[in-house]
Amino acid sequence: MASNDSRLVTEIWDNICSFLTSPTLSNLRLTSHRLNGIARPWKYRSLRLEAFAPSSVERFIQIAKTPELRNLVREITIDTRIEFDFEYLCNESYIFPIAFMNALPHLRCFTNVTALHIRFEEHCGEDDRYYQTIEETFELRYRVLDTILHCAAGLWTLEKQIKIDQVMEGYIYLNDDEDEKFDYNDQDLEFTHNKPFPLKELTITHLADYDDPHLTSSEAWKTIISLPSLVDFRVFVTTEECEASPESTIHYIEKYDFFDNLHNTWLSPNTTDHLRVLSLYFKDYWGWFPIMDFRNIGEDSPFPQLKVLALGNYVFTHEWQIEWFAKLGKENGSGGLVELYLDDCPILYHARQLRIGNDGYADHTAHTTQGGTGRGWNPIKRDFPIRWNHILSHWKDSMKGLKTLRVGHGCWWDCPKDTRQAILQDPDYKDIDLRAMDHRLTRNQHRDFSCPGPTEEEYWDRENTRVSEKHRYGTGIDSQRTSRMQYIEYNCGLGPSPWLEKNSRYDCDEEGFAPEKGTLEKDNAAWDMIMAVTRARRQGLTV
Repeated sequence: MASNDSRLVTEIWDNICSFLTSPTLSNLRLTSHRLNGIARPWKYRSLRLEAFAPSSVERFIQIAKTPELRNLVREITIDTRIEFDFEYLCNESYIFPIAFMNALPHLRCFTNVTALHIRFEEHCGEDDRYYQTIEETFELRYRVLDTILHCAAGLWTLEKQIKIDQVMEGYIYLNDDEDEKFDYNDQDLEFTHNKPFPLKELTITHLADYDDPHLTSSEAWKTIISLPSLVDFRVFVTTEECEASPESTIHYIEKYDFFDNLHNTWLSPNTTDHLRVLSLYFKDYWGWFPIMDFRNIGEDSPFPQLKVLALGNYVFTHEWQIEWFAKLGKENGSGGLVELYLDDCPILYHARQLRIGNDGYADHTAHTTQGGTGRGWNPIKRDFPIRWNHILSHWKDSMKGLKTLRVGHGCWWDCPKDTRQAILQDPDYKDIDLRAMDHRLTRNQHRDFSCPGPTEEEYWDRENTRVSEKHRYGTGIDSQRTSRMQYIEYNCGLGPSPWLEKNSRYDCDEEGFAPEKGTLEKDNAAWDMIMAVTRARRQGLTV
């Protein structure tokens, strides 16, 4: 008698496997020889290399050395965070993840990878500034990133790895113990693959806001960002903080240089000309201060192939921004941008700053040049006239391809409760490591922006409180009125942050906040109109 699994064609089983959890896939492989062959590629489709989990390091190396398994891997996540008991930014003795570092070059063996996710720890900056130790220094981050990129570009050699390691000399201190040395003796130096991965998606979590000359001069970096296959780029940029004096970070020049040169580095034409999905988040507000002038990327037809754009903490201030965003994706075959997500992206309506130019932008040199704030304190006040009804009314008519617009607040700092509960209610994960799970689910808003928004449910009972499966793979933007169409002030004389968020500072009610009387009603009307237009487009109606 034929096995019951023969009643379904392979394509249907493939579709079923795409929705199964890893434990279920393992069980399915045991049911028959045929289903083992179908389920095995899905079981090994995704792989993790995590510095906090020695078992993941061992598994990563083992699979890398097994050709029939490594060729099945399509998605890899690399995470630099060390053991959870270690507290970053507390001047503790950093436990250098040497086993993780030595395992990184094995990445080059996974030549069929199409999605690469890189996660750094959130704290970055110049080590020992204000007597504050930074564990993941710029040099360590470069070593990790350039090693990964050399592997992905098909350019890794032992000689190049040693040269990359030399950048870290003087910035890390390893014991003479053999267990704390860079060691590549287990690398298969006979293995060669001189072609780049067929990379479609690259995500970086906690990329430092540092314009690193070592990285941007790297042949591997240039190769990867220029790949025609790379169409999906999602990045969360982090910035240095100072716990002792939070307001002092305004003087740190790295972030200003980073955004000022972004159009020549991560968002150069070699990248932007073929991107279809771009997600760009920053830990603090950006766009006005630090300045990010998107016109440097292009004015007539920027991001010609772009279909999906997500921005986090981006600030609107000028009329040109309204026009510029309407020009995105002119050559994508859909009539322009199709999906737009604005996550905590307010309009700046009033600013008090030391120096504001004729173009309406703040000049950071008033804060970053030596003695910049010591030569007279005479802040300038500036009002900005654009309102949400101006933006939305224009986009309603100018963004002909727009079908989805979500404006609101994502899950920035905590583990998304709905996604967490969806996993915990699954019997397959009854023994899951909760700290590892929470870590993996946190800080993914730049990746999960399009997922269903959060519910108002509070989960007190892991076993009996149920949640929809729709949140299993992420929680997206909350579009409640209090977090939608925000306005913000800037005051350089205040701390710990000069940004004054109206939806929290004034405990704004469900109706929202607007700078003056009558604007709230106009904003709401403009929102209803653009929602009606995008809804009609999704239904196939011509608008």
